[in-house]
Amino acid sequence: MVDPYSPQALWGRELRHYRKATGLTQAQLAERINFSESLISGAETGQVLSSIEFATACDRELGTGGALVRALDFKKARRFPAGFAEYLEVEKKTSMIRWYEGLCIPGLLQTMDYARELHRAGRPGDSAEEIDALVTARMERKAVLDTPGAPTLWVVVDETVLRRPVGSKEIMHAQCEHLLKIIDHPKVSLQVVPFDTGAHAGLTCCFILLTLPEGTTVAYSEDLTGGRFIERPEDVGHWTTCYESIKSSALPVKHSADIIRRIMGEDHGPE
Repeated sequence: MVDPYSPQALWGRELRHYRKATGLTQAQLAERINFSESLISGAETGQVLSSIEFATACDRELGTGGALVRALDFKKARRFPAGFAEYLEVEKKTSMIRWYEGLCIPGLLQTMDYARELHRAGRPGDSAEEIDALVTARMERKAVLDTPGAPTLWVVVDETVLRRPVGSKEIMHAQCEHLLKIIDHPKVSLQVVPFDTGAHAGLTCCFILLTLPEGTTVAYSEDLTGGRFIERPEDVGHWTTCYESIKSSALPVKHSADIIRRIMGEDHGPE
């Protein structure tokens, strides 16, 4: 059953309002815009999510001045996991970010091509336009590292993150080169947990610790259904202990740079 108050259903009711205001039936509108009557019916009841092309055609025929396309802004929020919008606001205010990743390069350190490959793999139903919007948003986030009062970023990644091929060898080589450049950033520290460490505290989770200017620390973690903040001091303490345990298994920054260079040649160099 469709939630009658979902953004999708509310958009559909707007379409129905504008259509009826012009005196057109669904069949008449379908004929004029060259979309099916069943699509119009599904969109008006909130059962079908409108495309920009469909909304543009309706705006043009119904004389709405682009109102239906503008109302599709709600789709942008659907591109991100639940809770992520709140995370972005906290990220902008934080004084220190401690990030552990065992799956992929952290978003703030990704190149554009690497980010695009990740989004293509993770969102196979998205259009090229939607993927581009996600990539752009991720690249814009990186500006937080170069703003006045930028947070200190401590990143620990597992060696498997660096070896996993995401896209082509060229993409991975460029991504590793970017990491070597970012190591010299005065606000960034990057360490690698070598594969031969074996079992360590980070094998069951990936997470971020955000410390606010007043000293409060919160943890953030994501799964398939969205992200969540952990704010109870005793729970945050557990995540902090976990992070410090992982960090103690990591190589120093200089040796981490050496292993990145080695991986560039071994895994992502020319054939």
